[in-house]
Amino acid sequence: MVECFRPTDLAEALEIRGRTAALPFAGGTDLMVRYRAKNGMGPTLPSPLLFLDAIKELQGLALSPEYLEIGASVPMALVAGDAHSPSPSDAIPHVLRRAAADLGALALRQRATLAGNVANASPAGDTLAALYALAAQVVLRSSGATRVLKVSDFIVSPGQTLLAPDEIITAIRLPQPLPCWSYWRKVGTRRANALTKVSVAAAASIRYSDTAAHQGIGRDRLISGFTLAFGAVGPTVIDAEEAASLIIGLQASKLTAMNEGELGALIADLAKRAAPRITPIDDQRSTAHYRKTVALNLIGDAILSLVSQLKGE
Repeated sequence: MVECFRPTDLAEALEIRGRTAALPFAGGTDLMVRYRAKNGMGPTLPSPLLFLDAIKELQGLALSPEYLEIGASVPMALVAGDAHSPSPSDAIPHVLRRAAADLGALALRQRATLAGNVANASPAGDTLAALYALAAQVVLRSSGATRVLKVSDFIVSPGQTLLAPDEIITAIRLPQPLPCWSYWRKVGTRRANALTKVSVAAAASIRYSDTAAHQGIGRDRLISGFTLAFGAVGPTVIDAEEAASLIIGLQASKLTAMNEGELGALIADLAKRAAPRITPIDDQRSTAHYRKTVALNLIGDAILSLVSQLKGE
C-alpha cells in the first residue's frame, strides 16, 4: 500500500517532503511511465507520494521586470494555449508555446506540467530544448531555503537532477528580456503522441544599435543574444553555444543583405561548430545518423526563419 499525502498549502508540502522525502507528484504523466509495470499490472510507484495538485501557490503565472514565472502545477495545456484551456499569458514565448503544444495529445497536456518535464530529465523531453534556448531557471524550495538554478545546470544526466531529498520544484522562471524571435521544430513519427526523434529550439534578442549610425548605415538592429539548443541528440539537451556565438553581434542589415551563397556559408559554419556536440544514439525510434543529419539541417531552417522575420519588421 502506497502512503500518500495531499497538502493544501506549500508550507505543509515542504514540511512533509523534508520529513518523509515523499516523491512529488503533480501531473504524474512522466512518473506513471517511469514506474509502469509490465503484463497489465499497475505502476509500481515508490512510497510515499506527495500530491501537489491542491496547492494554489504552484498554479499561477507571474510577470515581473526580472522574469516570467510559471508555477510548477501549471498544466501544459495552458502554456500551449490549447482550446478549452484558460488563455496563456501573452508573455509566454512562442518557442515554449509551440513545444508545449507538441507534447502528446490534448488530454495529456491537461495533466502534464512544465516542472514535471524538467524533473523527468529526459534528453527527449518535449519542452526542454525550448527551456534551454530561453536560459530558463528552476526554483527549488525546502523548508529552510530557496535555490534557483539554470535548467541546464539542474539536469545532470538522463533521469538525474540536482533536486535534494527535501526540495520541491515550485516554479520555472524565464529571465527577462524575453526573446524577440524564436524557433521550434520537433521531428517525430507523427504529430500526435509522437516520441521525439530530434527537436531544435532557438531564440534571439534584438535591439537597436546606435553604433551603426556612426558608421553611416542608420540606426540598425543588432542581434544582441542568440541561443541554439537540440533535444534527443545527446545524454542531455545540447546547448550549442559556440555555434550561436557566430550570430551574436551581427547587424540585422548585414544578415538580411547576404546573398544565397553567403547565407549558405554562414549556415555551414554554424553546422560545423555544432556538429561535435551532437552525439545521438541508435534506438528503436531512429538511427544516430538520421538524428544528426536532421539536427544539422534544421540549423539552416532556423536561420532562414530569423532572416525572414528581420526582413518583415
